[in-house]
Amino acid sequence: MKEDATRSIVQIKTGIAVRNWEEQIRACQESGKTVKEWCGENGIPVGTYYSRLRRIRETALTEEQQVFPLTAKRSEGIHIASGEISVSLPEGASPEQLAAIVRALKLC
Repeated sequence: MKEDATRSIVQIKTGIAVRNWEEQIRACQESGKTVKEWCGENGIPVGTYYSRLRRIRETALTEEQQVFPLTAKRSEGIHIASGEISVSLPEGASPEQLAAIVRALKLC
């Protein structure tokens, strides 16, 4: 039980750190300055900035995979559901078509 509590605390702290990093990345991108200039002004090593950016992207990819659960049955094609939106594709749908639909669903 103590291990679960410790794991939960670590997950919470990590989540807070990632949100702070996201704010920093956004501030840098919106500043109109180069990464080097912005990092120098904010006391963040450029390597740290890029490490945090990579970590945020990895987290986003992991979350993205969890957002759109896909189900497929050979005889019925592909069915994608997100909230109240549902899309069905024939079995022969191309990966490009599937990617386009997933991108469109993200905008909803």
